[in-house]
Amino acid sequence: MSIANSSRRFVFATLLVAATLLVFTLCAAAQQNLVYINANITTANQNGVIALVNDGAGNLTPLAGSPFLTGGTGVGPAAGGTDFQWDSDQEVAINAAGTLLFAVNGHSNTVASFTINADGTLTPNAGSPFASGGPQPASIGYRDNALGNGVSMMVVVNKDSDPLQTATNPNYTAFAVSAAGKLNKSATNFPLPAGSSPAQALFRPNGPVQFFGMEFMKQTITSYSLNRAGAMSVVNSLTPPGAAPVIVGGVAIPNVRGFYIGLPAQHQVGVYSYNSTGTMTFLREVNNTGMAICWLAMNAAGNRLYTSETASGTISVYDTTTTTNPKLLQHLSVSGTGALPTHMKVDPTGKFLYVLDRVGVLHVFDIAVDGTVAENHTPFNLGLPAGTVPLGVSVLMK
Repeated sequence: MSIANSSRRFVFATLLVAATLLVFTLCAAAQQNLVYINANITTANQNGVIALVNDGAGNLTPLAGSPFLTGGTGVGPAAGGTDFQWDSDQEVAINAAGTLLFAVNGHSNTVASFTINADGTLTPNAGSPFASGGPQPASIGYRDNALGNGVSMMVVVNKDSDPLQTATNPNYTAFAVSAAGKLNKSATNFPLPAGSSPAQALFRPNGPVQFFGMEFMKQTITSYSLNRAGAMSVVNSLTPPGAAPVIVGGVAIPNVRGFYIGLPAQHQVGVYSYNSTGTMTFLREVNNTGMAICWLAMNAAGNRLYTSETASGTISVYDTTTTTNPKLLQHLSVSGTGALPTHMKVDPTGKFLYVLDRVGVLHVFDIAVDGTVAENHTPFNLGLPAGTVPLGVSVLMK
């Protein structure tokens, strides 16, 4: 082989490697780190999903077109300040593929369905918004491909605590969800006692199609099993120990049959396990130095738990390396006068913790290698009308 031919082959190989690296670089640069929030706008048919992009350093900017209208109406405040209508979690849900997003319209009793486009923007799907099957949808439980062939299952928690609707009975309603985001309601729903004000449907991530209902004013956690038609049956039901076991929300522990719940009246975290049939067992309660633990989030590895304590304006970090016995690592205040931290999510990169605030801002905390956090960013103003309380946050790397 001649030296000239060898040189040409070397140059070609070098150019090929460079081109490949350029393609990978461009693809990586095109990825967006996205945050979606249910704005909960109470003007008729003006609710929307706020879409933000993180530049990788924790700085947020709105996507073009945000907020994206849901075609429905958010749920407003009660006379005298009764807050049951906001005590819930999972008001926004995204499928595992990052192609579909769902959001509740609490006052108009509907669920909006969107396609998430390549640039993170949202397009309403045909038929959206869909009737939720009951009064005041407040939480969306979602299990990918639960029925096979790309058909997923959704459970909507109809809370029935909207002060501007006539109270009837709350319920859980199941839907089959197509790959195109169409919701097909089951023939029946599961009614709950009047005034029980359920807060969340937390699906188990694998195994049988089951979910754990956080029943706020009924003061119970109930494990439910679903058949392919969406009919529900009770596996078992537990009331946490203590004098006032009010329950707002919970979070599943990755790769372990267990979950944590917030016990706001007791300022504690509840630790639960469940077996292969979905039967729950209470393990312990863990103290917190804040007031009113309501919302929780976990990192992907499952070794750090984050909680928000709304009444004290604080958040906490727990070491959950031993999942059955969380250890408090950090307790700190969020920034701002009168801050009221609520819903939480860990960023897909694991570098940031998002904390929604009732006063209409989103806090961004940097997560250190050890899982502790620091608020090094000015809270992002969501630009909501005065008195509006945003509900629910979801994240996506697209």
